[in-house]
Amino acid sequence: MIRVWKTTLKLRMIIGFMVILIFAVLLIFRAFDIQIIEGGRLSRLADAQFKASIYFMPERGNIYSSNGSILAASINIPGVAVDPLMVRHKLKNAERLSKATGLKYKKIIKILTQNLQFTWIKRRVSAATAKKVEKLGIEGIVIVKQPVRYYPNGTLLAHVLGFVGINDNGLSGIEYKYNKYLKGNKRALNVLQDGLGQYIFIRGFGLRKATHGDNIYLTINKQLQFITQYYLDKEAKAADSKGAFAILMDPNTGAILAMADYPSFNPNYYWKYPDRYWRNRAVTDDFEPGSTMKPFIISGAMQDGIIKPDTIINGHHGTYYIDGITVHDVEDWFGKLTINQLIEYSCNVCACQVGMKMGKQRVWYWLKRWGFLSTPHAGLLGENAGIDRNVSQWSEVGPCEEAFGQGAAINGLQEITALSGIANGGYLLKPYIIKKIVNPYGKVIFRAKPHEIRRVINSKTDKEIKYMMRLVVKGGTGQYAKLIDFKVSGKTGTGQVDNPKTGTYYKNKYTASFMAFVPYKHPVLAMLVVQQEPSKISYYGGAVSAPVVRDVFKTALNILNVYPGGKAYKKQLKAGNIPYDIDNEKELRENLKNKSFKRESYSVKHSANYSGKMPDLKGDTIYEALNALSNFKRLSLKIWGSGYLYFQSIKPGTYIASGSGVNSVTLKFKPKDYYGHAPLQKSDKKSKNVKSHIKVVSKPVSKPKKKSLTAASAANGKVKK
Repeated sequence: MIRVWKTTLKLRMIIGFMVILIFAVLLIFRAFDIQIIEGGRLSRLADAQFKASIYFMPERGNIYSSNGSILAASINIPGVAVDPLMVRHKLKNAERLSKATGLKYKKIIKILTQNLQFTWIKRRVSAATAKKVEKLGIEGIVIVKQPVRYYPNGTLLAHVLGFVGINDNGLSGIEYKYNKYLKGNKRALNVLQDGLGQYIFIRGFGLRKATHGDNIYLTINKQLQFITQYYLDKEAKAADSKGAFAILMDPNTGAILAMADYPSFNPNYYWKYPDRYWRNRAVTDDFEPGSTMKPFIISGAMQDGIIKPDTIINGHHGTYYIDGITVHDVEDWFGKLTINQLIEYSCNVCACQVGMKMGKQRVWYWLKRWGFLSTPHAGLLGENAGIDRNVSQWSEVGPCEEAFGQGAAINGLQEITALSGIANGGYLLKPYIIKKIVNPYGKVIFRAKPHEIRRVINSKTDKEIKYMMRLVVKGGTGQYAKLIDFKVSGKTGTGQVDNPKTGTYYKNKYTASFMAFVPYKHPVLAMLVVQQEPSKISYYGGAVSAPVVRDVFKTALNILNVYPGGKAYKKQLKAGNIPYDIDNEKELRENLKNKSFKRESYSVKHSANYSGKMPDLKGDTIYEALNALSNFKRLSLKIWGSGYLYFQSIKPGTYIASGSGVNSVTLKFKPKDYYGHAPLQKSDKKSKNVKSHIKVVSKPVSKPKKKSLTAASAANGKVKK
């Protein structure tokens, strides 16, 4: 019996030991799991429960114009904060704070009775209000200064800049698109909080230093922006337009120099305006261009060899029937016209026939080549590729409609980019508005450079279409854009407005546009103006949009120190004002003052003998090139243009000596871009010699007798379906 009991007791001890051992192993494993395996995660959870951060806004990066003028900045605005647990005599102090801040007494009482250690009474107050609160001397009340976005120029460039919300996040425009660069890092006050979520302020939990946001420099010229916006507003108000926009571009680089919208708004008080005022129409609004599309389609037809400038087409006196539709022109005198006259007088009937001869695929091809079916990617908010049906969905008269600007809906950014391609010699350049981005320490983290997308047309076609557009302003539909001292090339357009409900066009709503570049042969500015549904003066682009271009060009050329040719040019030269942008080359200017000049070139002659090998001057400035050739005495240097050398008539390495018959060298320069780079150059590609399919019916009619320029005679044609 005793043995059995001892055996049972021993068994119980063993079982008890095993149970304790198992629990010990499980406890050790659990402890290992909690402290080692799950330790990091649980520690983070604990920090999340007991640690908190009160954030203060950092100073947002500034936005500058191309020359460093501030367009958007952050200024410190005081705010009133409180630790409710420290405030005594809450009823009495609430009344005092109500009088000082202008807030309701009940609202302040509610704030002061909260079981918190930090909260805002009012985030933004005036300096005078902050001073009144400080004078009250209430324990627990503090004045905290926070940066607030400020636009010193008010409505200037508002649609491009956009605006910032109360939480310091960009809500529109550049402020939204580049928010991650501008915002910077937040400043944080680290605190502990108890189980009820109340803040516990402990020494050692201080402010984490905020980082200033990056600064952004735009390509916008502030002076050009001001005059563009001024003249656009003036004309849009006179025409009582529903909306309007204008874009000014450097055609040689693709840089956007000005972009204006009407009506505008003040981003400092953006909430006071309907949201439709915030839209950047120049980028987001698609419209049927009307006759401004003609130069792009006609240039394609010439490049393909289908037509020539002197090809004759029958204008059918302003009425043409084709496959169930009637194409109309405003003028009924259009008989047989050359292609030059087609552009000059904006004949829809002739343009329609050119489009039909080109066919669907070639019209579609040239729309794509000019960039009308792709997003420009200029760095602006709301860019799009426009609207057009796929070529497979075009009707039989699709090429006809597209040729005079109906069917496809484009945006202003696409059109000014394509126009700049004509202006600069046929190169389609990528448009851009961001010049550079600089971090808080002054390091440039991004710098834009001109980028050539492709060469669209060769130099011969480009010269021909430039001349046609020159005729438009000289004696055609764009005469309101004439300047006294400069030759302007342009094109008018009057597009119909589509009614989405019926699928047809409104009978009394139009888009009036005008695009142009100046000077005619060597443009430095390209501009597009579009008036949306003007109801007064006229609805033709030549009447309500061309005057804006004229006024902006006249002032802008003076701002940019671009001087006219001819007699006025010689007077400037005689006075010592050389009309070339040569980088601080005062010595060269002095040497060239009394030399003989022609419109686009000048010559410099040396004395004594000369010999040696011709150096490679590509990329040199005029000053550098003259220095490099200083040993070649009596060699006549013929210099064209200004900026950086891209062509020399004598190949590098060629030996030159007196008596060799070589007595002159021609050097050609292109204006430098914003960052010191010479524009890209590519050799012209030979176009296929496509036989013309347009029959020459007779000699062109003579130009009608000149009559006074009225709104009707300055008009483009229109189409009725």
